[in-house]
Amino acid sequence: MAFKRRHQQETEPSVPTDSFSDVAFLLIIFFILTTSIQQMTGFNTDFPSAESGKPTAEKKATTVAVADGNLRYDGKSITMPELRQRLLDLRLHDRQGEDKVVMVESSGKVDYQTYYLVLAAITKAGGIVAVEREETSK
Repeated sequence: MAFKRRHQQETEPSVPTDSFSDVAFLLIIFFILTTSIQQMTGFNTDFPSAESGKPTAEKKATTVAVADGNLRYDGKSITMPELRQRLLDLRLHDRQGEDKVVMVESSGKVDYQTYYLVLAAITKAGGIVAVEREETSK
């Protein structure tokens, strides 16, 4: 009696991939909903360019000094709200050319936020920022 062997089809085990696209779609939706998009804030400012020419009678520009977290406006200590008010009182929007220039002197360790706030206050008041730096010996 001959026994017939049943030929078993050998199939390789496979991972079910039918729901992968659903899981990927849900992950994309999750990350879109939980991500917060933060808009960068800033301001536009005009820096005066250096021009060579005849020396002229030097006008005394308004000077703001920033050093170690202290603000000085024309040599006098001042707070940030007072600086904003004094810059608004100058009516820089109504001025033309070099009359709009406000000198910013920075020395010592100045944190970025204070420096940024001073530049933003000058620009918002309508001034043009002129940065003065200390000469360093080589």
